[in-house]
Amino acid sequence: MPGTRSVLRDSLLRRTPVRLALAFTLTVVVAYLVAVAVAYLWMRDDLVRRQDQRIEELFTLLATNTDQGDDAELVEAVRAQIAAAKDGHAVYQLLGPDGAVLATDILPVALPAGWSDQSASVLGRTGDIPYRVLVRKVGADRLAVGRDFSDLDALRETIQTAMLWSSLFALAVALGGGSVIALRIRRRLVAVKQTLDRVAEGDLGARLPLSGADDDIDRVSQQVNAALIRLAALVEGMRQVGVDIAHDLRTPLGRLRNHIAEALEATEQGTDTRPTLEQALAESDAIGNTFSALLRIAQIEAGARRARFAPVDLTATLRSVAEVYAEVAEDADMDLTLHDPGRPVWVKGDAELLVQAFANLVENAICHCPPGAAIRCDLGPEGHQAIVRIVDNGPGIPAQEREKVLRRLYRLERSRTTPGSGLGLSLVKAIADLHGARLSLGDAGPGLEIQLAFDLVTPGALTKL
Repeated sequence: MPGTRSVLRDSLLRRTPVRLALAFTLTVVVAYLVAVAVAYLWMRDDLVRRQDQRIEELFTLLATNTDQGDDAELVEAVRAQIAAAKDGHAVYQLLGPDGAVLATDILPVALPAGWSDQSASVLGRTGDIPYRVLVRKVGADRLAVGRDFSDLDALRETIQTAMLWSSLFALAVALGGGSVIALRIRRRLVAVKQTLDRVAEGDLGARLPLSGADDDIDRVSQQVNAALIRLAALVEGMRQVGVDIAHDLRTPLGRLRNHIAEALEATEQGTDTRPTLEQALAESDAIGNTFSALLRIAQIEAGARRARFAPVDLTATLRSVAEVYAEVAEDADMDLTLHDPGRPVWVKGDAELLVQAFANLVENAICHCPPGAAIRCDLGPEGHQAIVRIVDNGPGIPAQEREKVLRRLYRLERSRTTPGSGLGLSLVKAIADLHGARLSLGDAGPGLEIQLAFDLVTPGALTKL
């Protein structure tokens, strides 16, 4: 079983909540010990300072007996202090000018002048508590006054005992708190794993649970949920594309097959097959154009064209599109007008793709509006955005259909008899998404209003692009 315990211990230590709990516990205990150590050092220094002050006061009190130059009074004062100090915490030594011992309660040792710390054995005392000693001259004599560090030793023992028990208490509290935190994190991580397992099994509707605490895990969960929403939409879009391709290409493929069959039949009968083959070629080209458009949309959605982004003047871009389609609209007995601010409106993007997007919108309006319709292209800055509007007074698009027409190959019922593949608005949406623009379809009453909102590029940022 030792191997099993080792594996279990290794498994526990690899878990992030356990590591967090241990790190939290270690941090609390170390911080507590550092705080206690700092407090002990501060109190020790304060006690040493107070002890030095007490020794200094006692030394001064004894030295005042020499004011009249009477050494006998000094000797009597020192002996009186020795007699009074029966607890063994104080030491005294008075040496004459020749080094003779006049009064002492320690061994006749030569002590250094000034402040010094002396061991008990040097002074002839028992125990292991050191002494703080002050040696100075009083007249011609040398007076030594000292006290032991018993108060400091008692403080040290008290601090050690307090540190031991309080550290155990802090350790218990930290382990308990860390364990609670680890269990909460563990439960949340288990929920995350279970959700991701569901996603891996194909349940794209699964979402990571939120605790409501708005902490880091909640924010990451929100980002993952947003990614799951985009993934679900992408998968649904791919599924829908497959369905739409199967549905919309079935008819042209059927017509292509019929044309080929008619050509074979005409060949057998010896009649001219050219008209039939030309129809088959036209159907084949239409199918090829559809797949080319689908591939182009996929390439745009992949974002590869973003590397070619540069400052683009929407005013000049929209003017060029309006000039090209003005004659087309006139031939269709329609009126195409342009309203722009008369000055450059700069955005960051791909000029070629933006031209194609505006051209698709104008061409879409021309194709689906009746003769006599009015089509207007508007451009103007609004706040920090550049707004492009393509407005017509044609039949419009029902509100319930406006989201659907942005899908690939989706066509309104009334448009199925007209030429087209149902990819024009899908391409516009892909270009808008690539540029971070907001595409919206609204009611022009009557007619349709399509709006594209781009982020403006400030003049200062133009020089950096």
